[in-house]
Amino acid sequence: MHFKAILFLFSVVCLGLIQAQNQDCQTLRRDCDRCVPRLNDPEDRNIPGINRLCRQKLRRTWVWRNINRCELTEYSCRGADRLMNCEVIAALAGMTRRPE
Repeated sequence: MHFKAILFLFSVVCLGLIQAQNQDCQTLRRDCDRCVPRLNDPEDRNIPGINRLCRQKLRRTWVWRNINRCELTEYSCRGADRLMNCEVIAALAGMTRRPE
């Protein structure tokens, strides 16, 4: 009986930590959104190199939509436990998978 209670408590704590991290990532994104307009070069805001590379790499598996620097910052925060690559970014961004 105590084992179930401990397991339940551990699960609640873990879920709370995950939710707190998501809120931190959203705060990071909002802060970025406020600062990024000050960048003079649109390439610094819109990261066309990454968008072009990922669109090309994932053209058979995902419908890639352009993301900006602040979105990438949020996805990097949310996916801190994973190796950031185009596939992971597409999944975190909720992009559409192409049918096989």
